[in-house]
Amino acid sequence: MKESLEAFIVKELGGRPADLNRVVDQFDELRTRKNEVLLDAGEICHKVFFIVKGCLKVSSYNYNGDESTIDLAFENEWRTAMRSFVNQQASNERIMTAEPSDLLYINRESFEMLSQEVPQFELIYKKLLEDSYSQSVERVQSLMSMDALNRVKWLLHQHPFIFTRLSNRLIASYLSLSEATLSRLKAKL
Repeated sequence: MKESLEAFIVKELGGRPADLNRVVDQFDELRTRKNEVLLDAGEICHKVFFIVKGCLKVSSYNYNGDESTIDLAFENEWRTAMRSFVNQQASNERIMTAEPSDLLYINRESFEMLSQEVPQFELIYKKLLEDSYSQSVERVQSLMSMDALNRVKWLLHQHPFIFTRLSNRLIASYLSLSEATLSRLKAKL
């Protein structure tokens, strides 16, 4: 599994950094089943996950306790509950697997040590922050500016494989649609 992380780092940095083995050695492997909770709301996040295979779902809950899917992440993407991870405060989010997944993760202490001691790792951290922010902004903008049909088209453009891998219920939650609306819109495509 660590070969996937090595390839990602080499691609992102445009070459093989001298400390690559040191960085990769700080990651542990985790093979999960579908619907395995990695972080529950109310817990403090101590890990950053790199997805080798599978899908992670990030959810939040409203005042009635209803779940909303706020993020989906697939192969070669990073996920964590950023605010909880950085501030070491209870998370408002739940992170769980949406498919059986092969993950690599690094704990907070190792992450901070690498950020301080390995300059190239700081670039990976910067990419993680930038990706997290840009994906959040893009999703919010798409939900606010697009009608339901265009949201479905946007998601198909972003992740063309999504309808063959995830349930309509999960996709509908991610797009802030009902399952019935999603089914009706899929029939139009």
